[in-house]
Amino acid sequence: MRELIDSVHRLDGARGANAYLIEAADRSVVVDTGVASGGQRLVAELRAARIPAITDVVITHYDPDHIGSAAAVQRETGATVWLGAADARILRGEVPPPTRTRRVMRRMSRPDRAEQPQLTELSDDSETEIVPGLLVVPAPGHTPGHHLVRWRGVAFIGDAALVSKGRLRHLPGPLISDRGQADATLAAITALRPRLVLPGHGRAGRLD
Repeated sequence: MRELIDSVHRLDGARGANAYLIEAADRSVVVDTGVASGGQRLVAELRAARIPAITDVVITHYDPDHIGSAAAVQRETGATVWLGAADARILRGEVPPPTRTRRVMRRMSRPDRAEQPQLTELSDDSETEIVPGLLVVPAPGHTPGHHLVRWRGVAFIGDAALVSKGRLRHLPGPLISDRGQADATLAAITALRPRLVLPGHGRAGRLD
């Protein structure tokens, strides 16, 4: 676990995507968890950390490299696992993924239902304050129910964008569910003027 700034850490145990830990007074919040194969390492890292109790896990979107180890963390900690409502419906198989590419990806990596966490759904229409001062905000485009997390001027943006040379840029086009929404989300993140941007992949960065 590496401290990035005060109260914010990057978790080394996660595989496949970046996972972060926020210390919020007497509570700790995990943002994303990596793939399922990293679950044991991630749980061991959290167990060894001297931090307040983990009460919440925010999953930015339903892709397996972000939600894969959420069930393992929930079993270990009893934390509430949050996911956008539209993404929860896709994860449960109630509606199909929104693009052909994503439907193919779904067929290739069908999640084991036994490894899915018990979910608490986030509104896709309004922000949710799950811990005092910590906001989870709809940020659709990459997936329909994608969200980002805001905490003390830091933006945890999942796969809403990558950070490159002080700017936000899209992930490859086939991974974007709705380009118009993705463009609007990038503009909204930039308008926030975050002091630090923590993406789902790649390094943390600051925007010019």
